[in-house]
Amino acid sequence: MAKPKKMLYSFRSEKDAEGARLARPVFFRSFTLAENVQSELHSHPFVQFHYAREGSLYVSVENNSYIIPACYGLWIPPFTPHLVHTASEVMLENLDIDPEYYESKCGKSELKLVTVSDFARSFIHHATQTIPEYYDADGKEGRLVSTLLDVLNDLPAAGFAITWPTAPALLEMCQQISESPDLPHLMEEWSERVGMSPRTFSRHFIKETGITFSNWKQRHRLLHSIILLRQSRSVTEIALMLGYGSTSAYTYAFRQLFGVSPSRYEVAPPPPDAVLHD
Repeated sequence: MAKPKKMLYSFRSEKDAEGARLARPVFFRSFTLAENVQSELHSHPFVQFHYAREGSLYVSVENNSYIIPACYGLWIPPFTPHLVHTASEVMLENLDIDPEYYESKCGKSELKLVTVSDFARSFIHHATQTIPEYYDADGKEGRLVSTLLDVLNDLPAAGFAITWPTAPALLEMCQQISESPDLPHLMEEWSERVGMSPRTFSRHFIKETGITFSNWKQRHRLLHSIILLRQSRSVTEIALMLGYGSTSAYTYAFRQLFGVSPSRYEVAPPPPDAVLHD
């Protein structure tokens, strides 16, 4: 049985975002979120680099859900409504960036998931621990912040996103599937439950998500397995948790999508263009 989600209200809501101001062009925030909490839909008037130093979380933007295991980061443009849901206890080390400063340094901000290198990971942590809120923007600290922004802006894109349907019946169905990935979730059963014929159901689902129902289930399972791998669970344990008939079946599906086996994933994460493409 899925754990009930706890709501997290510590984020600034969209209606209050206009009043937020940063003391300096970049503000560093480090804080811990408990497992299985969910924020309200909210936005910020600044560019945000959402980064989990430890743990894993999902960030939902519009009808896309981005999976962010440790060592990945998400660029979120200003005034972009999003929702955060933790899959484990998470240590966040976020950067909030003045939009005009960001544009002067990096150009127009875009929604983008990136792979955080070991160097960038250490640089973020160092800055989070040592840069004060009111740092000297024209001195050594300001130069350090500027260099960090250049490093983060050059990080390669990753593809760990999955599109969710927006139609209420299909969205509710996918939420239930997400909470019980080990069950078969047959299309014939779900099409009947949402009041459609299998053909109509299939057509609507592809229109909403861009992929077939079976591919969506498969991708959701495999993306969730990345979080489980980051939790140091065994390949056999993950295969059973996600409803695969055998370890080899899970390994084969993982390799087909990501280009490497689960056991090699931690050593050699796949290139960005190896994921989420039919």
